[in-house]
Amino acid sequence: MATALVTGAAGFLGRALVRELLARGHTVSALVRDGTDASGLDPRAELVRGDATDPGAVRRAVEGR
Repeated sequence: MATALVTGAAGFLGRALVRELLARGHTVSALVRDGTDASGLDPRAELVRGDATDPGAVRRAVEGR
């Protein structure tokens, strides 16, 4: 299966997308801004804290760190 990067993963649509991708067997990196409550995020997703406009944060999310 594929690996997906979901930005805004802690939001209403992001959480639903993460859940659906995981249900279909994909690996998910969930990019969530610092200070955002990510407690509702599926624990099978790899949580990466940072901003989508920060190249370093996106790199960490894509590389799986």
